Amino acid sequence: MSKGAADNMNKGTGILRHREWRGLRDTVYDYLQWCRLWGILIKWALSHPVQNIKAIFRYRWMFSYLTVPSFFDRICSGQRGAGLRAARNNLNYLASDVTGTLTTIFSADMHLHPGSKKAEELNKKIICVDELLPSLLGKGFPNCKTILFQEYPMYLPSLINQHSPVHYIEQSELYGLPADVCPLPSFEAGLAIEDDFPKIGCCMLTSNMPCDGSIMTTMIQDRRIGLPSQQLNVPLRWKEDEVQEYAVEEIKSAIEFLEKYTGEKYDWDALKAACEIWNAQNEAKFEKWDMNRTDIPPHTGSSAWLYRIFEHQAVCGEPKALANDRKVNEILRRQVAAGKCPKTIRHRAIIWNTPANNYANFNNWLLECWGIDSVCEMIDIHGTDLIDTSTRESMLYGVADMYQTSTMRAHTKGGNEVMIDALWEKYEEFNADMIIMFDQISCKGVGAINGLFEEGAQRRGIPMCRVRQDLMDPTSISRREMRGDVNAFMQTVMNEEPLDPTLVEFDDDKSW
Repeated sequence: MSKGAADNMNKGTGILRHREWRGLRDTVYDYLQWCRLWGILIKWALSHPVQNIKAIFRYRWMFSYLTVPSFFDRICSGQRGAGLRAARNNLNYLASDVTGTLTTIFSADMHLHPGSKKAEELNKKIICVDELLPSLLGKGFPNCKTILFQEYPMYLPSLINQHSPVHYIEQSELYGLPADVCPLPSFEAGLAIEDDFPKIGCCMLTSNMPCDGSIMTTMIQDRRIGLPSQQLNVPLRWKEDEVQEYAVEEIKSAIEFLEKYTGEKYDWDALKAACEIWNAQNEAKFEKWDMNRTDIPPHTGSSAWLYRIFEHQAVCGEPKALANDRKVNEILRRQVAAGKCPKTIRHRAIIWNTPANNYANFNNWLLECWGIDSVCEMIDIHGTDLIDTSTRESMLYGVADMYQTSTMRAHTKGGNEVMIDALWEKYEEFNADMIIMFDQISCKGVGAINGLFEEGAQRRGIPMCRVRQDLMDPTSISRREMRGDVNAFMQTVMNEEPLDPTLVEFDDDKSW
């Protein structure tokens, strides 16, 4: 009897006993890229050793970053050929950028450097923005560093280590916040309550995205952070022409606010250059989608949506990010041209609704266990309109549009057509034969329309598997329970047998 992938896992954690065998060529490539990751991490650790050690002992969430190599291995699980190469290049670029940003954060952090004049000077040129506001607007301040404030202590740790949000969510509930609120704003509130946000920046640009839970937690964060702040209000009905003038006025007001607290004049030429780079990044993404519409979809798995979110929010308009996109596209292009598909695909799935941060490699499991390839995801489709850079006004409208179609906003706001009708369009466009519908149990807005999805799928004769999850809280719905929803659907509705029976049932509740 041949061994399966789960036979290489330690019981209870799902952590591999030894590196995954992918054939000689891919195994060697994967190992070398793993070594490259360690090089990035070691270089970062040794650049400011005392500062980094102080950060690890000051912030609970920093321990999650120590498990990054294992996290990247999970995200690349089962990948072969161009898919593996694309994933490793994307992830290592992400590691390089994140470690650089962490150095900036910790160098300016007044928690780590109380009374430091050097840290105070650094903070005068750091703009903090809500993590759901893309950093593109900040490119007009080339002498300043725009940092997504919650991205590094909250969002990334929630992906890397499924247990990292639990403590902070518990603190929010002990403080009196409702237990049924979405774990994302609850995590943010817990960080503020525990005083576990770095003390950085000269000002803070907040937002009303994506929902009422996030708006409420902004009040708690604002009290604890203590920076001069302004909310950038993003229209809900972003499909309507009538709201665009208001959206642009909000952008203009934000620029005035940032000019006041940074002491810098807005550089429109710098914004134009960044917008043109972002347009090129989008065009690279369009090419990836074109390749995924073929019979040989090369850019699938969890790294695709993870990288897109990070690119859209943190490194939009970055030349190095564009260079990585072009390198990855060349890798993917060669495989498609050669007609190679180094994976077993039984089903082409559209994955809809917000994915579970606590099970970031869920897509990889779908492919390895059941042969379900995630050719398109809702979370991957945002901020895709090209920006007209011919005039200042046209750029402002383009940036405003990008913010209105941001992560977790492009489909959950805007009307029926962007959430429901778009699903059926993408199903046809990507030649799918099934839908994986995430049922995030704490999201009241999407939960209210679950019946419409089910009716629409039934009317069209589309197999749709609902997978329960709670975004960042593994204590509500575990990874094993998510897999159980898929297993039951595939065995009873689709009458399928698993590609790898060892992956149907295994225990990884203690895993990072």
